[in-house]
Amino acid sequence: MNSMKKVEVENWPVETGRYIIGDKKSCIAVCTLSSLDIELSMYNIAIVGKCVTENVGMEKIIKNIISNPNIRYFVICGVEPKGHYVGQAFKCLVEKGLDADRKIIGALGAMPIIKNVSDEQIERFKKQVEIVDMIEEENTQKITDRINELNDLGAFDGAMESETVKTINADYDASKDATADNSLDDGFFTIFADKANKQIVVEHYTSDKKFDCRIVGKTAEAILGTIVKMGLVKGLYHAGYLGKELKKAEIALKTGCDYEQDKELDL
Repeated sequence: MNSMKKVEVENWPVETGRYIIGDKKSCIAVCTLSSLDIELSMYNIAIVGKCVTENVGMEKIIKNIISNPNIRYFVICGVEPKGHYVGQAFKCLVEKGLDADRKIIGALGAMPIIKNVSDEQIERFKKQVEIVDMIEEENTQKITDRINELNDLGAFDGAMESETVKTINADYDASKDATADNSLDDGFFTIFADKANKQIVVEHYTSDKKFDCRIVGKTAEAILGTIVKMGLVKGLYHAGYLGKELKKAEIALKTGCDYEQDKELDL
């Protein structure tokens, strides 16, 4: 790849997720869809990660790419997640856009709805990067060869800031705080084990899939207590599910194993 003008990027990536960071000045981002066994050299790649949801997962990728103007190619490889077709949804988003309900036109997945990325951000994504379609390809050498063929175009004109979502430090104390369950809207939660910062990151989305807030903390108890205290969950089953997943994330941080929501820990 040719040497072109690059820009410094700080506090990037802006979104949490399961990814590996390489050279932040590289022009290439890679999504391996549901495949976990594709191991690529990171010397000329900015970021590599999986994605298995055609809504929240896609939104995070778009925000991370447009906040780093050095990225000019988005390589999509690996096996499509069953029932979600994330790679196909990305192609439809670029080629056909969204309908009036913000559903990706032509997407085959179960819920291809984009609510936390603006039209302006989508347009920026479409102009900044070229999609390199290697969907269903898992051969590391073939993917590497294709990456090496890409010519660096230099940084896109300026970074685009993502909207700031409030971050709440977990402050629940079981000995002091009541746990009255007065929620009006459960919504749903995504949970990450942030190994770099040794903390659990929970993101709450309302029932209409709007990103509401991010809660960070060191223990499952502190975060769950904060969620309950804020009235973000009302159902006992939902609260029990969160407790189970948060404890798994806490164990993963303590043991160094990988955590993925709704998957068993590999201890």
